[in-house]
Amino acid sequence: MIVENPAIVLKRFPYGDTSVIAHCFTRDYGKIGIMVRGAQRKKSPRNPYFQPTSFIDILFYYKPNRDLHTLSKVSFNRNWLRFQDDLKRISYSLATIELVEKTLTDNDPHEDLFDELVNTLQFFHDEDSHFNLCFWYFELQLLKLLGFQPHLQEREFPGHVLPDPSAGPNSRHIIELLMNSNISDPSFREELSKQTVTPKDRHVIGNYISSNLEYHFETCRNLRSLKILKQLLAS
Repeated sequence: MIVENPAIVLKRFPYGDTSVIAHCFTRDYGKIGIMVRGAQRKKSPRNPYFQPTSFIDILFYYKPNRDLHTLSKVSFNRNWLRFQDDLKRISYSLATIELVEKTLTDNDPHEDLFDELVNTLQFFHDEDSHFNLCFWYFELQLLKLLGFQPHLQEREFPGHVLPDPSAGPNSRHIIELLMNSNISDPSFREELSKQTVTPKDRHVIGNYISSNLEYHFETCRNLRSLKILKQLLAS
């Protein structure tokens, strides 16, 4: 059957001489593979739509329990033009979508997580500061929505000791704030602007969240875009 759905492009790779397979996170069907015929051709009108972080509306031939579906039509849902020439914005955005790519299984819908992803990418596009706080927010929301919400009083899992989330001067407060925030709330940005994040807090929060992710998802142990992001922030 032919269906239409909003989607975020997570990843793409060539297929044959002229086509592309795109991994897309759709709102109603979860993470799926889309065959985009002809997208490798130099003048293909479809190529610009299927770049990582693109927010698109796709019409495609959907077959349940199939790994790959064929594109019929595509259009932009939103144009995030500021990602094109801003290294910091695109680095945070790529780290966010790689996290989604590595943690979701195919054909498993998560409508709430899709909405969180769209709002997070919109934040990276619209705002000029507090990217680190918003990125931590998304990581924590992903853990919660996939069934692994951190409990700060728990310091270890079987065979795995967690860093102390209270080791920074403000780290525990910030983690609690982000876990209980809603990016759609008009006060979200104001609350972020009130937070003081020391270098110690940054280290503690980043390690605590990463430790949770890596325990629950082995695929999160070597996130390429996250390593690039850390190098960017350290420079």
